[in-house]
Amino acid sequence: MLLCTLLFLVSVAGAVGGVVNALLSNNGFVLPRAEQADGVKILRPGYLGNILIGAVSAGISWGLYGPLANFIILGTPDALSKNPSAGLTLSALVGAVLVGVGGARWLTNEVDKNLLRAAATKAARSHAAPTASRQMAVASPAEALKIAMTMQVNDLT
Repeated sequence: MLLCTLLFLVSVAGAVGGVVNALLSNNGFVLPRAEQADGVKILRPGYLGNILIGAVSAGISWGLYGPLANFIILGTPDALSKNPSAGLTLSALVGAVLVGVGGARWLTNEVDKNLLRAAATKAARSHAAPTASRQMAVASPAEALKIAMTMQVNDLT
């Protein structure tokens, strides 16, 4: 139970760091919201996003490099007596969180790359559309594809 309390306290300290970052940034202390830019929504995480990222980051850092990183948090005494490496350590657990975030980000980037490729292909076959071009420049990959799909195709084939 002490481990959970320590991890909680470290995460709270990281959340305080997120609050400080929100106060120091030029974005101010705002709630999460979606902004419109040339007809496209841009998500701003606000101070709540800063708090969440600060808490998770601090917990991961402490779990990986803190004094209890090698503390076994899961494993039966019988299994551990036969094989001391059979348990789950704190660093392995928080490392899995970090890998999960990185893996999810990689997958998102691959999907975004395919969406942007499709949008670029469609836009290249279409008539010039300066307004659509400006919207696509600030759009998410999915929104860029939607904008490109509304463009009229150039029939010069």
